[in-house]
Amino acid sequence: MAYETLGDLIKAFRDDEKDTVAPYFWSDGQLTRWVNEGLIEFAEATQSIFDEASDITLISYGVGQHQVALDPSIMDVVDAWIEGQPHIRFRCDRFTDDYGRAYCGHGIRFDETGLLHIHPTPVTAGAMRLKVLRRPYKEVCEKTDKIPDVLAKDRRHLLLFMAYRAYNVSDGETFDKSKSNNRYAEFLEKCQEANEASILRRGACSRPIRSNW
Repeated sequence: MAYETLGDLIKAFRDDEKDTVAPYFWSDGQLTRWVNEGLIEFAEATQSIFDEASDITLISYGVGQHQVALDPSIMDVVDAWIEGQPHIRFRCDRFTDDYGRAYCGHGIRFDETGLLHIHPTPVTAGAMRLKVLRRPYKEVCEKTDKIPDVLAKDRRHLLLFMAYRAYNVSDGETFDKSKSNNRYAEFLEKCQEANEASILRRGACSRPIRSNW
């Protein structure tokens, strides 16, 4: 089963954990929240969600604007180019202020606060397209919502995270710390496997690219 939607995951979880008869041990609201938490943790642990197509990767800047706040889902910027002109690329320097020694042309730097720094300060307005490593930038809320970003073969791993959170509800009659810890360990193991598979798929594509300017 590919678990295409939030509803698919909730149904599978209830089937697996024998929680199919109301009143349920865990509410739909709890399970929805845990799916969203699991999506974030999966993205952070696997470092596997690369994006250059969504709205959050198109960045406009004005004259004299040397800093742009990016969407909080973005964890890193691995490539950047002038929108519509992919042959004109920026140098991406991560977490360093030493622009002059690193590169004498046009460059960007993404810092831990979520700011994109542009060097030198733009003298004309423009727009750049970013390739980013990110978390999910919106939550799933309705049972018909599609599960975003995660490969079909990996979505089943979210059930492990849901079980980890479910059996860790301390005031519930299903509280089972050992089962919770085991499910979380399994989830992290699957994340590591997904991370390794992602590295093999993308090869060296995430290395910084030197600008041709």
